[in-house]
Amino acid sequence: MQILRNLFLFILPLFFACAIPDQGQKKETKNVISFKIEELDSPSDASIRGIWVLDSNCIWLSGAKGTVLRSLNSGESWQLLPPPDQDSLDFRDIHAFSKESALIVSAGYPARVYLTKDAGENWELVYENLDSSAFMNSVHFKDSKNGLIVGDKLNDYHFLLMTADGGRSWDRVDSTKIAKPLKIEHAFAASGSCITVNEAGNYVVAFGGEKSRVLRQANDQWIATELAIDDSSASSGVYSIASGAGKLMTAGGDYTKEDEAWHAFYSEDGGETWQSTASKYRGYRSVVAYSPLMELWLAAGSNGVDLFYPEHRIWSKVSDKSINTLQFDQYTPRAWAAGPDGSIYRINFKR
Repeated sequence: MQILRNLFLFILPLFFACAIPDQGQKKETKNVISFKIEELDSPSDASIRGIWVLDSNCIWLSGAKGTVLRSLNSGESWQLLPPPDQDSLDFRDIHAFSKESALIVSAGYPARVYLTKDAGENWELVYENLDSSAFMNSVHFKDSKNGLIVGDKLNDYHFLLMTADGGRSWDRVDSTKIAKPLKIEHAFAASGSCITVNEAGNYVVAFGGEKSRVLRQANDQWIATELAIDDSSASSGVYSIASGAGKLMTAGGDYTKEDEAWHAFYSEDGGETWQSTASKYRGYRSVVAYSPLMELWLAAGSNGVDLFYPEHRIWSKVSDKSINTLQFDQYTPRAWAAGPDGSIYRINFKR
């Protein structure tokens, strides 16, 4: 039987003004969002950073120590799947195509990508880079065939891999078509979410380091745009980027300063221009995600969770839970999240 170790219930009164024509004045009404965070029983003690919510029943997770987990019952129970080669690679990201098929990406040496079609019974090595400097951060698919992997720069150029056959083969993007990287610039492997796709169907990638920048795919070129953030360092920048409601939203900070408030930037033109929200995150945030059903954004990091309701453009801290990564189900008012020491959460929303 599933054990719920901790249960949190939040009720968020969100006020907004509605015009009443016949009175010529405004009346405040209340839109209440409540949600609860359930900490689920986990078969792992590894740090989990990769997540893919296939649907409201099937969720895949990945992490350190060769960890790959799958649930087929909304997180009530989890299967610890056999890792490829029985090794201890750190799988920082995962993408699932079905209940049986998924692709995992390792960070660090050796840089590897594996594909399974039978829920981990067998793993096919579909990409390997034995350069000791190769480090892969995130994978993202725009459809069942076309995907992108982002790594730290390699041989003084940004390291991007693309597939057009569902992950069975990968080719490096021509470095001459990508904006030149800064001296200190890298993506982050904190949540498997430094890539998204804008409304035009083009990839947008988040980076940090001496500057916070995003790379935007435009035809066969990759254009860099700098965000107006002054407090930058090697460990700071944009850790996560997500799309929703015609916008792109970023999350980030400095993982060495988890309580320091950080800028949230959004774009309404596919990543060409950016502006900050009216308030900052309440600390370092490694992931941001959007719920089209609830029409809200959620960001999380090592010191808690923030919620952003678009009508108010303000981030509000709603939990102190330490979370590395999260993702919404697109069709139900639910999200799943994971963090250090094998922690797994299910978040249920209600309006």
